[in-house]
Amino acid sequence: MTILHFSRTPNVMFSGRRGLSGFSLLEMMVSLVILTIVLAVVVGGMIQMQQRNSSENSKVDTVQQTRDFVDQMSRDIHDVGYPPGRVVNNNPGCANNPSVSCGLIMFSPTQIRYEGDLDGTGTVYQVWMQLLVPASGNCPCTLQRGVLTKAAALGGAQPTYFAQVNGVLNSGNGTGGSLYPIGLPSSGAGYNAYASADVFDAYFNDATSFVNATGGYSCNTVLDCSPIRSLQITANVVSTYADPTTKMYTVYSITSKARLNN
Repeated sequence: MTILHFSRTPNVMFSGRRGLSGFSLLEMMVSLVILTIVLAVVVGGMIQMQQRNSSENSKVDTVQQTRDFVDQMSRDIHDVGYPPGRVVNNNPGCANNPSVSCGLIMFSPTQIRYEGDLDGTGTVYQVWMQLLVPASGNCPCTLQRGVLTKAAALGGAQPTYFAQVNGVLNSGNGTGGSLYPIGLPSSGAGYNAYASADVFDAYFNDATSFVNATGGYSCNTVLDCSPIRSLQITANVVSTYADPTTKMYTVYSITSKARLNN
């Protein structure tokens, strides 16, 4: 008698499915946590890099804007007093003559006005510069420069302020104090030391500081301002963005002094 033996062949397909089984729930959770940490580090680095870039660009823009403004004032001052009233025949007085420059016509530690032929065309212009405080009453303030013809000024017009410097901290009153407090976060962290500097300073011919007949630090007429021979501008400015690491605002101090030619 022949006896047949049958052997069972393993189910290859079933065995393959067991070998390709997926991650367990624990493994997926661990992987997800690791991925989240990596993404958080990458995103945090990108945000910090963007903040650093904004901070550095703000510093460059602040310095350049302020330097351009200060240089413009120095160029203006060299043209103050031209054409001078003393060489105009039969001049009844420069104050009411739109073709004659009176030179410096107003000065205070936060505001100045002067006249001159700025472009060499014979047209006399008035230049108005002033420190503008925001509605909050706190600095950082804005330093503005506006220009209009003297003829328009005599007609009652005021200039359009088309050049300005933002972030000005100093609002000196001429006596070592400041007109406006500083409203930056952590204002006690050294910012207040920049507040008392005068935006504008004036000097006599012997380089001593200007004082008027009553001991004050301003003049509002051509005659009262006539002893002033040079002007100085000082701008203590902060950038728009704080340093992302220190959370402090960088302060830049730019000063320029120029002599009046009239």
